[in-house]
Amino acid sequence: MPTHVVPLEACTADDRGLVGGKALGLGSLLREGLQVPPGFAVTTDAYRESVVWPGLQSEAVRLLDRCTTDEDRVRASEAIRAMFERAEMADTVATEIALAYRDLGGGRPVPVAVRSSATAEDLGEASFAGQQDTYLWIRGADEVVAAVRRCWGSLFTPQAIAYRAHFGIPTRDLAMAVVVQRMVDAVAAGVMITLDPVTGDPSQITIEASYGLGLAVVGGEVTPDRFAVDKVTYEIRARAINDKPFAYHFDPDRREVVARDVPEDDRTLPALTDAEIVALARLGRAVERAHRGAQDIEWAIGPGRNGEREIFLLQTRPETVWSRRPRAPIADPNEPILERMLRAMRQPLRLRDDGATSGGAVPAAEEEGAGTAH
Repeated sequence: MPTHVVPLEACTADDRGLVGGKALGLGSLLREGLQVPPGFAVTTDAYRESVVWPGLQSEAVRLLDRCTTDEDRVRASEAIRAMFERAEMADTVATEIALAYRDLGGGRPVPVAVRSSATAEDLGEASFAGQQDTYLWIRGADEVVAAVRRCWGSLFTPQAIAYRAHFGIPTRDLAMAVVVQRMVDAVAAGVMITLDPVTGDPSQITIEASYGLGLAVVGGEVTPDRFAVDKVTYEIRARAINDKPFAYHFDPDRREVVARDVPEDDRTLPALTDAEIVALARLGRAVERAHRGAQDIEWAIGPGRNGEREIFLLQTRPETVWSRRPRAPIADPNEPILERMLRAMRQPLRLRDDGATSGGAVPAAEEEGAGTAH
């Protein structure tokens, strides 16, 4: 029998083709006992039953096969997405989504985020982050069903079409899962990478933060605060506090996410306290250990159970730039150990930052974080 809905905490590595990479990442975080908003995945079975079987995907392929220019692809994208908007979701799928949404809020219409979890996301050779749309602060079963359908249609944005073409991913075999997750009323949000994104230094955790929802950071609309944290000592190595002129918040009267000006006196204040920076870094290291590799993490800070500011992890994906680069060995593995030791001893003594003297290749490794087990 097809599986249309899976709770996030039940999404495991065996389900990648069913729930996609984003749902797997969230499932692993929940099983680690980390603070993640609850939710569920709408599976690729639901997509196939509502999109592939009725022929929508074949029609999309037919329209794209006719394209020869970027302008053609933009027009095809508009036609395909309009087709998805008009299409009816399979009754069994819509019913299961509505029931899962009701259970998520205990019968109350809680606000949720609806985000893609495409099976082509975050391959070893490419990161598909940001290629499909996200819908925030969706409330009510009918609105959730409609947002899932729009999320499916975002597989055919011009940028997603071009990106798949570049990596040779065929449209005909495509399927998308969707994550539906309770919203966090964020007072601050951003991203965290468990290395230095400029140098690839694995001894550092890099955090970017701004006020409100994370849209302004992920979309590059503001220059966020940036913090560099030592992965071992959790010392804040460096910080850059930037002007943050506006932030995204949900407007309950307009029932939509809007940009609001940040008060003048607050624009150049840090979006995070030092305690929150360190707490985020500790979480980042825990996630990296659980996933056995560098991670690109989205997070938010909102009111917790007691009303105080609390950190929530919204998603994690493998870091796909530095993690793919081959690492050169520190020494030639064929060089005899005795010769290697003698060569190191012949190196001149150097003054370390703490005033002590050192020699050989060891201090360089210490200074750069090379070869250190974390």
